[in-house]
Amino acid sequence: MLFNNFKSERLIIRDMKEEDAKEVWEIWSNSENEKYMGDPVASQDEIISFCIENKRTNNHNHLAVATLKDSGEIIGTCCFGPTKKQEEWGFGYSIKQEFWGKGYATEIVKSIIAFGISLGVTDFISDCATENIASSKVLEKSGMYFDHKSSFTQQGTNIIFESNVYKLHID
Repeated sequence: MLFNNFKSERLIIRDMKEEDAKEVWEIWSNSENEKYMGDPVASQDEIISFCIENKRTNNHNHLAVATLKDSGEIIGTCCFGPTKKQEEWGFGYSIKQEFWGKGYATEIVKSIIAFGISLGVTDFISDCATENIASSKVLEKSGMYFDHKSSFTQQGTNIIFESNVYKLHID
């Protein structure tokens, strides 16, 4: 769980709460958003379970929502936290479709990176399906660089996506 919300120019990024499940479900169940998710969810109840488990374990993996500063509307989600490598964070994000193309994804990614740096994180990693060109551009705009090709299987399906892995190292 986040010990504090963090802010960007237009957003507040905060812990996802059980009462956010309906709005998060609207984002995650959208076929265009779900298309490249490595771990799609089946229901609002599953989202509520994630929130409960995240609160219960109080681990260093964060499940968060991005809200507009001026209205509080949830426009996206993100998850981030340590990988198995010391001082490295992995992350992912999803944006409500009507907010695509407005720079919010880049703002979220840059905020995650800045938050991680403030905690002493020096390495960041994220991957996206090769055909998800928009996400590749977001990662590059956020200062990350293409590191290598990989692949992932979408949980609960037989769908295998070729992916691009992006990294960032802070000296």
